Amino acid sequence: MTGTSEAFEVVQVLADLAPIWLPGCVVDTTEQTVEIGWGRGALQMSAVVGIGEIVDRCLQLPQHVWAAQIEAWLRALVAEGELATEEHRFGDVGERQRALLVQRGWSARTAGPVADALLPFGDHFEVIVFVRTGSELRRLTVVRRSMLGLGDPSAPSPVQLSLAEIADLEPVEHDGITVLSRDGDPLVSMAIVDRENLLPQASRGAGVLVGVPRLSTVAYCPADAGQARADALARWIAESYRDAPDQCSPDLYWLQGDQLVQVPVTLASPPSVVLPAALKPQPRRTWLRHLFGRKPTDWAGG
Repeated sequence: MTGTSEAFEVVQVLADLAPIWLPGCVVDTTEQTVEIGWGRGALQMSAVVGIGEIVDRCLQLPQHVWAAQIEAWLRALVAEGELATEEHRFGDVGERQRALLVQRGWSARTAGPVADALLPFGDHFEVIVFVRTGSELRRLTVVRRSMLGLGDPSAPSPVQLSLAEIADLEPVEHDGITVLSRDGDPLVSMAIVDRENLLPQASRGAGVLVGVPRLSTVAYCPADAGQARADALARWIAESYRDAPDQCSPDLYWLQGDQLVQVPVTLASPPSVVLPAALKPQPRRTWLRHLFGRKPTDWAGG
């Protein structure tokens, strides 16, 4: 949280208005926390939450909307507390964590008043943490993760729990394109994270050209397979992404070891891949041309 006079103004607005919106709510301006409560009847619970997130959000907005932002955040905290209480009824919450690989910026575009629990993953993707409750995957927020005690180092890793579920994926060949897929399983996108086991070709030679058109689908081919194969992969990814209920990314990437870079694809119909120079076939030259700059035919006839 930024320690400016504006930040202190946000804190003061929070301290003045929070008890009005949520009777019993206590703001500690020294510790920079707010205590909120929830429950029904005799079952009453409370949690102490840091206010850094809402202060930072307000500092990015005009002052006249601070009050509305603060109210929405406080009410979201109460909803998070109620959800945390409910989730305990379904068993060990830590073991029900799951992680999904999504396109970078997805969380910012779709998140509510409370920030998601997420892990950055390079320049193009991010890993969002969820809790499996029954047949539903619920986004885990930073606040609820703290309420549930999942921020403790001893808590199970949502990434490892997810990778264990897709460890049995078998690659399938489609006209020179390799596909990892399982209908209705959004964890398949995490194959990019577990590339050593599920995409071992990524660490060999030139690596792979890869796409994640759907959360349930990853497709790739050798990076040095040539223009025709790269174009076929780009078309396959575009078609798989179009109208999919679990869209992830329509883009194509070059994955080599730990390096993941986006490869441009033209908007032509059909699309064409703009291969990096390193992946384009190099013309073979004879030793004569290499040494003297002349083709063997230049010597014909003396």
